[in-house]
Amino acid sequence: MTLYEFEALNLNEKADAVWRGAFLADREEDGRRIQLYSLPGCYVEVFYDTEANKIVEFRAFSNTQRLAPYLAQINFI
Repeated sequence: MTLYEFEALNLNEKADAVWRGAFLADREEDGRRIQLYSLPGCYVEVFYDTEANKIVEFRAFSNTQRLAPYLAQINFI
């Protein structure tokens, strides 16, 4: 799935696509938990509001520079 195909999905379809991807790492920022997933053709950050107990955003990207906040946690084989 390309970045553009992912962006064209509705929220439920995005959630389904992410759950079929590979979880890579997570981090916390501004009271939100952000989980990083790898899909064929792109990466997706899932922004989860811990206080509201819900997903608030999906952010897809293909630029590897955006992986920087996760690099210490990702186990490269």
